[in-house]
Amino acid sequence: METVFECLMLSAFIIAMCVLIYRFAKNKSTNIKAERTVAWTMAVGFAIGVVKELIFPPVRWVLMLYAISAILAYTAAAFSYPYHSVAENNEEET
Repeated sequence: METVFECLMLSAFIIAMCVLIYRFAKNKSTNIKAERTVAWTMAVGFAIGVVKELIFPPVRWVLMLYAISAILAYTAAAFSYPYHSVAENNEEET
């Protein structure tokens, strides 16, 4: 029963990470520093969850949910930084 609730928790976090990635991609974030901190914190937490599942593997597919969550959290954290193209950087230098 514990595994079922862990899977439900991870599914909710996966949905939350998808919403956060969408907000970063569409530039709808109002408090970017707080959301960036949340994304990095969740990425570290999910990475620790992956390690826990590798050491104590009750069910292997829970490991996959942790891995997907960690990847999505890292993606959200990466999207939180502004994008600068090479052309923009060259214009700033001159």
